[in-house]
Amino acid sequence: LNKQQIILLTLLVSFVTSIATGIVTVSLMNQAPVGVTQTINRVVEKTIEKVITPSTNSQIVRETIVVNEDDQTVNAIDKNSKSLVRIYRTNIDPAYGTESLVLVGIGFVVTDDGIIAADNSVINNAGKYFLTSDDGKIHDLNILRAASDEQVALLKMKADDKNPLVLPKVNLSTQGDLKLGQSVVFIGGETKNVVATGIVSSLNTKDVKIDGSDSSSTTSSEIKTVVVSIITTVPSRNFIPGGLLLNLSGDVVGIKSTYMDSDRTDLFAPSDLIKSTLSAYADSLKKTQ
Repeated sequence: LNKQQIILLTLLVSFVTSIATGIVTVSLMNQAPVGVTQTINRVVEKTIEKVITPSTNSQIVRETIVVNEDDQTVNAIDKNSKSLVRIYRTNIDPAYGTESLVLVGIGFVVTDDGIIAADNSVINNAGKYFLTSDDGKIHDLNILRAASDEQVALLKMKADDKNPLVLPKVNLSTQGDLKLGQSVVFIGGETKNVVATGIVSSLNTKDVKIDGSDSSSTTSSEIKTVVVSIITTVPSRNFIPGGLLLNLSGDVVGIKSTYMDSDRTDLFAPSDLIKSTLSAYADSLKKTQ
């Protein structure tokens, strides 16, 4: 072979080798475990632009940061774990008449003044409820609101508590932040925090009529679609009433709730229902003043 033929042969072999390498790589990726492909897909790049404007010149500094979903999950858990409490009620043994504390679910602080949201299905207006701190001390809880037609109950430590817990509140997400397929983190656990991850697999919605007034002072109405429950791929074995459902920004998007009109056990009440319950409670206070 002359020099020209050797060069052409080398180029041909390189081309065939690259095609074969691409085919083998794609085949191996298709056969890889789900965890491997998810790890690769969950690494995203975020570009931050910082603009500096001195008196004479302008300078734009671009910095590329690699954000891993594992880091976002850990940060979301750390952000909310201190706001979470475990709620107990008094259980009386009918045989001996002795009292003991029984765990009913999880709650989390939703306001600056310490109001706690919990699953309404485990709260009875006639019951006595408590929470325990990390040092083992028991704190009495008052039931602020536990309406039978609502998914969320509101509780708060009694005002005469000698050593009240000061806990940070969570940040509640809005309905518009809920998207099908978005990653979510669940925090539960009976004695210690247990976490699980998944995605939003379905949103149950309904149309509601919102009354309002237009500029001519005549009554008008608007139909709005609202989310009434959230379904995820989080394994149900991790569920506990009142558990938190978070997005990767650390905002609460839902609370584990029991829907009396549904046989499903994997439904979460969206955070908008927590907001509406808080609003209804505030309105009831205004009426009593």
